Amino acid sequence: MPSQTVKARPKRASAEPLSSSPSAPSLVRSLGLLDASMLVVGCIVGSGIFRSASSIAAHVTSPSLTIALWIFGGLLSLCGALCYAELAALFPQSGGDYVYISASYGRISGFLFGWTKLFIERTGTIAILGKVFADYLRRALPYPESAATAIAAAAIVLLTVVNIVGVRWGKYVQNLFTFLKIAALAAIIVTGLSTIGAGRAVAQDWSIPPLSVGTFRSLGVAMVFVLWTYSGWTEAAYVADEVKEPQRTVPRAILGGLLLTTVLYALVNISYLTAVPVADIAQTPQVAASLMERAHGPAGAIFIAAMIACSAFGALNGFILSSSRVLYAMGKDHGLFARLGAVHPRFRTPAFALAVTGAIAILLVYTKTFDQIATYSTLVISIFFILATFAVIRLRNQAPYAKRPYRAWGYPVTPIVFCLTMIAFTVNVTWSQPKEALFGFGLLALGLPLYAWSQRLSAKAA
Repeated sequence: MPSQTVKARPKRASAEPLSSSPSAPSLVRSLGLLDASMLVVGCIVGSGIFRSASSIAAHVTSPSLTIALWIFGGLLSLCGALCYAELAALFPQSGGDYVYISASYGRISGFLFGWTKLFIERTGTIAILGKVFADYLRRALPYPESAATAIAAAAIVLLTVVNIVGVRWGKYVQNLFTFLKIAALAAIIVTGLSTIGAGRAVAQDWSIPPLSVGTFRSLGVAMVFVLWTYSGWTEAAYVADEVKEPQRTVPRAILGGLLLTTVLYALVNISYLTAVPVADIAQTPQVAASLMERAHGPAGAIFIAAMIACSAFGALNGFILSSSRVLYAMGKDHGLFARLGAVHPRFRTPAFALAVTGAIAILLVYTKTFDQIATYSTLVISIFFILATFAVIRLRNQAPYAKRPYRAWGYPVTPIVFCLTMIAFTVNVTWSQPKEALFGFGLLALGLPLYAWSQRLSAKAA
């Protein structure tokens, strides 16, 4: 059978990308398997694992179901990750979901994803991480609360500059702070295990309660927090143009990083439940700090605050690094964002895309609108996750003989399970929070006139 190739980006009016020229500088492949894996782990592990336990315990009071929920969340994310690994190997280009959605559903779908992801949801996430970093740094190194906003903005500026001057500097920061956050999770795990070893574990009822309709409804609500804490496993795909042997490395980084995180998350939550009564967890937003303070006194609370600040700083760096690559990919295809597709001739990074990402995030920090924007747009982004995962099935049918260096394990069950679960999730959120859903889809619709404008610019440039 003749082999097939799948074009990652649909043709424009002109055959060449908007920002290309024979002498145009290109990105540098300087990220290995360790670097890509640390990007995945670093972006998944932000501040959620240190804070989400109380939100989950407010809905699920069974320790056994809580651990089962974390394992299920990891397995569900793995179903999606297996599909993204196939797509990343099929399209070894920077941009991740943007590339897959554009290739599978057309230019307008990719444009709307990029608009929502970068200019709304992702920059909101960066702003949130900057604020979390400033808040927890203040607990470890006290400074006036009035300075927190400036500290958050300064962190975004600093990491934007670091990533502009070279991807190697961005990866050094990423690797360092990812190792620190793994060490923080390991400290929590060791503290929990030592509590068991010393016979000081709290008495919990580990029996499985009756599984009623109300129980499943509570589990569904709690799953929102679990999936939010697992988000970030797609990040290695965004920097594929800078990864060595991307068709092998990116899938391994996505799957390996997610599996490592799932194990760490399950062990951390077991540690929480061995040291803190489940009823207390529901009333303790900072359960990690509570656990460490019970075991090590005030020094333990200061330590975990510093580690959460490091974790947020590392995730902030990872999202700044990867987010700019989506803008870079959009700039290669769409006239409205042509300047974003340029590579700095000296630093060999998408410098302008990085600067724009950082500027929007800082604006959100100072206007304090990031929480609302990130929340309202999460539903819309979930729909694009469904489209990207379903693209595995779509492309298997449209291009069955295309070269696929990696094929999703468990196909077609894994993409179907992920898509159906995410559809149920989006329907539930839309039904229970219609105003928020309407606002999110309204933000998506704002991308339509921008797309029409971009098409006109592309036509003039052809």
